[in-house]
Amino acid sequence: MLRNHIKIAFRTLSRNKGFTFINITGLAVGLAVCIMIMLYVTHEMSYDRFHKNGARIFNIHASVKLGGNTLNMAYMSYAAGSMIKQNNPMVEDYMRTLAYFRPTVVSNPTSPENKFAADKLLFADVGFFNFYSFKLLSGDASDVLKAPFSVVISRDMAKKYFGNANPVGQLLTIKTDSAYTYHITGVAENAPSNSSIDFNFVASTSSLLTMKEATMYTGAQGISFGSFAVNLLLKNVSDTGQLKRNLQAMAKKDKSFDEISYSLSPIADNHLKSNFGDSSNIKYLRIFPLVAVLILLLALVNYMSLSTARATLRAKEVGVRKVSGASRKSIAMQFYVESALFTGISFVLGYCLCYLCKPWFLNVLQLKIDNSFLYSPMVLGLMFALLVITVLIAGSYPSLVLSAFKPVITLKDKMSTQAGGATVRKVFTTLQFAISVGLIICGIIIDRQLYYFRHADTGLNRDNIVMLPAGANLAKNYQAFKKDISDLAGIANVVTSHHTMFKGYDMFWVAGKTKQEQSVGIINVIGDNNYIPVLGLKWKYPPAPNTSIIGRQKVVINELAVSKLHLPANPVGNYLDDGNKKYEIMGVLKNFNFTSMSDELKPLALFTMADTTNFWARQGCTLLAKIKPHTNLPSLLAKMQGIYKKYDQDTPFEYTFMDDAFNLQYKAEDRLAAIFSLFTYITVILATMGLFGLAAFTIEQRTKEIGIRKILGASLSSIGTLLSVDFLKLVLLSIIIASPIAWWAMHNWLQNFAYRIAIPWWVFTAAGIIAMLTAVITVSYHAIKAGLANPVDSLRSE
Repeated sequence: MLRNHIKIAFRTLSRNKGFTFINITGLAVGLAVCIMIMLYVTHEMSYDRFHKNGARIFNIHASVKLGGNTLNMAYMSYAAGSMIKQNNPMVEDYMRTLAYFRPTVVSNPTSPENKFAADKLLFADVGFFNFYSFKLLSGDASDVLKAPFSVVISRDMAKKYFGNANPVGQLLTIKTDSAYTYHITGVAENAPSNSSIDFNFVASTSSLLTMKEATMYTGAQGISFGSFAVNLLLKNVSDTGQLKRNLQAMAKKDKSFDEISYSLSPIADNHLKSNFGDSSNIKYLRIFPLVAVLILLLALVNYMSLSTARATLRAKEVGVRKVSGASRKSIAMQFYVESALFTGISFVLGYCLCYLCKPWFLNVLQLKIDNSFLYSPMVLGLMFALLVITVLIAGSYPSLVLSAFKPVITLKDKMSTQAGGATVRKVFTTLQFAISVGLIICGIIIDRQLYYFRHADTGLNRDNIVMLPAGANLAKNYQAFKKDISDLAGIANVVTSHHTMFKGYDMFWVAGKTKQEQSVGIINVIGDNNYIPVLGLKWKYPPAPNTSIIGRQKVVINELAVSKLHLPANPVGNYLDDGNKKYEIMGVLKNFNFTSMSDELKPLALFTMADTTNFWARQGCTLLAKIKPHTNLPSLLAKMQGIYKKYDQDTPFEYTFMDDAFNLQYKAEDRLAAIFSLFTYITVILATMGLFGLAAFTIEQRTKEIGIRKILGASLSSIGTLLSVDFLKLVLLSIIIASPIAWWAMHNWLQNFAYRIAIPWWVFTAAGIIAMLTAVITVSYHAIKAGLANPVDSLRSE
């Protein structure tokens, strides 16, 4: 019986090539999108769940209140882990790791001329490979990090620095604050792509403690804040409650801050629920699954709509089979087999399409997914579940409808009097275009918000400014380096800044004038005497004539700082007091965006240091070079690189244009816009394909009516209008349904941004026009084709 069903299904598939193409292609595209998003969401949800003891591993972090400000602290002091274990018997073990964030250069001592800029250097305690479930390819997990200056390298790094030779026992030079020789004691498998702990090199913590900069990281000797991520392994998961109570009791004894609280979170929450680090992909987890469901639903609606639309062509087949004794169950099974065949072919095509598009999709998301994860039992199980669900949904409605036909009605050719199927198809068409219109509206609003970010007046001149970070080596000769850069023909001016613009800042706390009990956090910016003019900052209240603003005891603040600190309207001559020093306010700048426009503007204090001071060499800095118009950039950058290498041969030459750094702050929104645009195109194409097939079938059913109208003198335009108006009513209804839903969704999305657009009315009009034009063009093709047909051919059978 099953074999017979499959034969009939193949015959149906080959007999109706046009509808088969639309059905299979539409469903394949929908499944491809659904598979891609399913892989992404599953990967994000699987972070850190591969650790053997993952259920018992918890992060410790803290929140402190200082005045009216709450700060979240992700990292603890070096002493915190051991002290917590010592005072809490429910803690079985602890692990401290420090991800080294400064520039690192690595080389093989046998060929020191081949130096590479390296990243993902991790300092960790001795039991790192026992505490976590990272796979060691060689070396003893208990001993590899025992000795100072021992290091375990990843499989990729072993290949990079030693080729096919065994690196264990070899030496590797790693330059941090100075160059140190490390003994390679093991090789580890590359960290999985779904691990929040990533590494190329894992060095022993005892190495860090012997470096020149050790005191910077060891910090306070008690349980406090520092540079180490501290994870605790509990004896039992149920011990978390008692440990939290112990930590809170400890926090109450700490009088360093107004209020402090410690908290625990499972290691599996590191990626998705942490308030620290770059979690920009997380915001997609709520949006993309919904879009995947909508696109798959749209593709399934296409399939079911076209399948039931062609039911009249198979009505007599069903009637004959029922008269011959076939049960409704056997007929339903036949159509389910056909649906399974269609869906199976679509699934294979969808998977192939997903495989081809996956590199682009992951590149846009700036995400890496290991092949081992793609073919893991969990992912394969989800793929099979998706196939089964699709088969069940796709086959349910057509099989129920077709198997329910009554033999008397079908054999007397009275199917045209059954209006239920037409109503369902109208609902399907309205749903399809509602989804498309909704995504078009959302896509336009996202694009407008990004346009607003990039073209709003931020009060800062970002054009043609290149930023060059100066590391420890370069800082020793910074003045000479700065002069050589400023002497280049293409450079208009140079500025020295403590931080790279839009890539971080320091803060300090100042008491307000009228609310002494509340301290206000203020961004601390340090620049030289060219900082204000070159960056185009505007004065609200300039310094008094012939007054210098240079000096560590002098400060320039922005308008918001005046407001937050409750200072006089013109505070020039007043002082800021951070509890240790007083700073004279020399002037007030108009507000400018030093950070992303997604965030609220912050109070800011600018300290001006002379460009000749040794501060820049001691603290590090960034050189901002203003480039003259019409300059040959490749040639200029090559000259700048030559000067850079003259003073620092070890550190790679890196530069960033300020406008690129500004735009990089919106990378999450850029990714969302790119993916959303693709999804929008797909939904419009799917809706158009569905309407194309449905219009073809509907007009085919009215061929004789069109022939009679032509004979009676109907024009081509009147026939086109007659055939189009019913579909356009459905599209108009879909616009009415989709518009308020899309407005609500985008209104909520825009609340995530401190600076946002007002949703313009024309967005809904534009989306409606696009949908109406798409429908008109799609239906008109069939209407014109029917109108140009010879009526004699359509009436010949009468």
